[in-house]
Amino acid sequence: MENFISVEQLEKMRQKAKIFEKVVIVLFIAMALLYIWLGYTLAMQDNGISTLSTGESIIFITEIVFGVAVLSAGTFLILWLIIVKRPYDKFNSNFKSRYVLQVIGAIKGFAQLQYIPKGGFTWDDVRNAAAVNCGEKKYYDSEDLLIGEYENIRFKISDVTTYKTVKRHKRKHIEEIFSGQMICITQFDDIKNSNGHIQIFEKKYMSNMIGWKAEHEMHTENESFNNRFSVYASDEHNAYYILTPQRMEKIMRFADAIDGQVSTVFIDNKLFVAVKRDSMFDANINEPVANQTTKIKEDANFIQKAKEILVEQ
Repeated sequence: MENFISVEQLEKMRQKAKIFEKVVIVLFIAMALLYIWLGYTLAMQDNGISTLSTGESIIFITEIVFGVAVLSAGTFLILWLIIVKRPYDKFNSNFKSRYVLQVIGAIKGFAQLQYIPKGGFTWDDVRNAAAVNCGEKKYYDSEDLLIGEYENIRFKISDVTTYKTVKRHKRKHIEEIFSGQMICITQFDDIKNSNGHIQIFEKKYMSNMIGWKAEHEMHTENESFNNRFSVYASDEHNAYYILTPQRMEKIMRFADAIDGQVSTVFIDNKLFVAVKRDSMFDANINEPVANQTTKIKEDANFIQKAKEILVEQ
């Protein structure tokens, strides 16, 4: 396979980047000590701190400490960009663009996989799906797009992060709303399509991730389901048509299996699921590649659970 890369090849890239990182840390410590010595020398010289009043001395020392901190941080950043960035980017790029597909492609049931590290859902996709609050478009981010089939069901999954602007103490701040994955499964049922949105949010998480809501708030005949989830639908009859007793049991089982902040939306023939969890497919310079394989398989397992539990065939 032309695009094949072995664990050993990736591990060599990781170790090389790690060695360069250690070199940067040693150089950074040496430069920081030099800056501290220069600051001390400046403070102790004849026209330095000894000639100042107490208040002036405090200001002078504060300026020196601040200067040392800024110089040290700047030095570390420059050293990282010059020495570490290139080998790390090489490791990260090969991990994401080649190794991820190898690992998932070897799992039974997955086929026709395409991985786009810089691809993702658009802001309009997230807004129209209404599984999470899409936040402000200018701060929106989505990456690590994986497209393919699992057991003949088409899916698309990507990291999604949304933000909003909040005002505190007369100042504006950018605040994260949602960070996790959203998956879109095409054809959630061999027979049924949803005529409009059906949104299902776990009540204990709802305030953190809900955006716009469909017109009607629903109450099903399943009290356990009602106690745990809030349901909003564009059409009440459609909601009862889609949310069969069996499907509600599956949604509860899926939420138990994921054990985290989750929302589910049915619209047309599509199923959208959003889960608040760590970013997918991230390469870690501090962990052996063989160990990171497990994390990739865990990300794939999320797709498997969504299909196996929620899709009816």
